Amino acid sequence: MDNLTHSLVGLLAAEAVVRLRERHGPLRAGTQSAIYVLSVVGNNLPDLDFSYSRISGKTFGYLLQHRGYTHTLPAAVLFALLLIAGAFAWAKRRREAFGRADGLLLCAVALASPLLHIAMDYANNYGVHPFWPFYDGWFYGDSFFILEPSFWLVIIAPLAFSLRSTAIRVALWVLLAAAVAALWYRPFVPLGHALVLSALSLVLLHVARKISPLSRVLLSLGSFLLLVFGFVAGSRVAKGIVADQARIAFPNARTLDIVATPMPSNPFCWSVILVEQEADQYLVRLGHAATFPAWLDVEACPFDRGANPTTPFVPLDVRGGNRLRLTDEYRAPTVELNELARERCEARALLRFARVPYFTKRARDRTRVIGDVRYDRNPGLDFSDFRLSPAQGECPPHVPPWLPPRSDLVAQ
Repeated sequence: MDNLTHSLVGLLAAEAVVRLRERHGPLRAGTQSAIYVLSVVGNNLPDLDFSYSRISGKTFGYLLQHRGYTHTLPAAVLFALLLIAGAFAWAKRRREAFGRADGLLLCAVALASPLLHIAMDYANNYGVHPFWPFYDGWFYGDSFFILEPSFWLVIIAPLAFSLRSTAIRVALWVLLAAAVAALWYRPFVPLGHALVLSALSLVLLHVARKISPLSRVLLSLGSFLLLVFGFVAGSRVAKGIVADQARIAFPNARTLDIVATPMPSNPFCWSVILVEQEADQYLVRLGHAATFPAWLDVEACPFDRGANPTTPFVPLDVRGGNRLRLTDEYRAPTVELNELARERCEARALLRFARVPYFTKRARDRTRVIGDVRYDRNPGLDFSDFRLSPAQGECPPHVPPWLPPRSDLVAQ
């Protein structure tokens, strides 16, 4: 997820902790400030991997080091220790002290915050591998778009009246206006969704003005969790639609993976990637799924019409009623993908990241492109694409031990 969403989730968590703690007695100003700082900062610390990602080169550094070591359980514990040490050093400098109960509360907040970050990052199709060094495999939630304005709405609208800092309240009002404006950006958010979510924001604001600060927290938290549940359930339904149609349309193929990504602010429309193997062929099929066609069928769902990927797709027309359209297909010999992995260290490195790998035929200059279909949108090199020279190039340094997502196809 983007860092704004991580910060807002941290703010919501801190507000919930403060309001619940205040039910048991007044909270010292220093402890209250520490809770907010630890929660918001801790929800962003795992993204410090940008500071060292270049150790594996420009392209491979981002692919292999982002969502890497800093997005693991051991790193979360280390971040928690650093946050607590900073909080106690700050208190000592101010000649203050945290009581035992408040100190334990701060420890819990410091640990929960980076874990929340990892959980949110798990929920999209990029993935994380939180159990390193005990297990190096990737985990994918396939539930959220990388930038989700509807989360901003349901977090900000109820909390905008509660926070004590005037500067933060003003910033939240500006962000709320930006989130509502983002809903009206075409073509990704249907008109009906923009209307419903804009109306929901007004309702949340109206209700929040009339209730207590604790009730505002519960309203924001409940709305956020309901939205999370909607996207998670939508992902399961979309994958089920694709799996059912794959068994009918491609009975001889073995399904290896289904990647699902929702449209922004839209848990009813999904971009889907079906990854299969049939005999000696590796197959990737792209399409769109509608999980609630009574509201939006697959023809009405928005999608990225401006995409012009490098992947050598051919047109495909597989229909599953008003719920599914598979529109493009890429196929390649499995043996050729294995040859690339065996002969080229750059390919081996990329395959530690690429969940849906592709490669092109050799061009006239004998180069070819290898990349990941998930993020291949433009005819040039996207951030997950790499051009292989005719001869073996310099091998990427400091390649982490992540298990290749497609180890079911490629032996490394």
